[in-house]
Amino acid sequence: MPDHDCAPRPSPSCGSPAGHADAPGPGGCPGTAGPRAAQPRAPAGRCPAREESWFTEAGQSTAVAQAVADREAGRSLPLAIRLEEDGVQRLVGRLTLSGLTRGAFQSATLGYWVDHAVTGRGIATHAVRAAIAVAFGGLALHRLQAEVRLGNEASARVLERCGFAEFGLAPSYLRLGGDWADCRLFQLVDAHWQAEEPAPATVPGQTVVGPEVPALEETLDLYDAVGWGAYTAEPATLERALAGSLRVVTARRDGRLLGLARVVGDGVTIAYLQDVLVAPEAHRTGLGRRLVEAAFAPFGEVRQQVLLTDAEPGQRAFYESLGFVEAHDHEADLRSFVRLR
Repeated sequence: MPDHDCAPRPSPSCGSPAGHADAPGPGGCPGTAGPRAAQPRAPAGRCPAREESWFTEAGQSTAVAQAVADREAGRSLPLAIRLEEDGVQRLVGRLTLSGLTRGAFQSATLGYWVDHAVTGRGIATHAVRAAIAVAFGGLALHRLQAEVRLGNEASARVLERCGFAEFGLAPSYLRLGGDWADCRLFQLVDAHWQAEEPAPATVPGQTVVGPEVPALEETLDLYDAVGWGAYTAEPATLERALAGSLRVVTARRDGRLLGLARVVGDGVTIAYLQDVLVAPEAHRTGLGRRLVEAAFAPFGEVRQQVLLTDAEPGQRAFYESLGFVEAHDHEADLRSFVRLR
């Protein structure tokens, strides 16, 4: 329900990258609202009717606790929308993937609100795109639905920019401002979203890097070429791994697959580089760097960008050149653990 931009206005934040959506924790973010008098009202008819208690700190604490309970029960995924300006982060909205349904449906409903003081700056669009990556990546959903009150063109444009397609009109669908409102229905299907990112142009004789999940047979050939037999021994497992990745990029020259990198994670709080491999004939051409950079391109604001690799000195030099630091050398005094089976 993207037109619900009438929830409490910016309140103390937990901190996250600019214009980003991330998950609240049990400690209260997003959403302990400030004093009731500081909460501007949205125009009547644009949001569900709320009890006065909802606009108080106690009311928001109850709402956050319910959101966390729904998340832990697998019914929804609430996300905070935060904005960073002049080094200060603040909560400017909330986005929720609700009605999570598994089985044959694999779908959820997307809804959000953004503080009216910061609308028109692309914040909602950025947050929706981040949520889409979570929905089709970490949550492995097939479909997202969103409803927009008839006449709310701004929210409709946000959805359309993010690849949603309108598929119907629902009369008297939502009770907003005390009245039942007609709503436009939008949906985004996983396969359609993948197609939204344009394929890179093919130039004869040049190596082109871009997003793609390659065919299984050529993927097996590439993994065999670099000696990764643990993957090729179970082709069905590799196929599922590729399909469940948050992002897969490939490198091709004249149509031939020369390299691949894939990232797993939720795309909001963590992006994990699971694989990066380059055909032997393309070693020492800078292709590995191009693949890693392309794989992480949509996740520049994700705080945890992680990988696990072997202890070969060349590996350390390569990843340090890309800005990675070994956990035990990090200024934050970190430890890393792994359990291999």
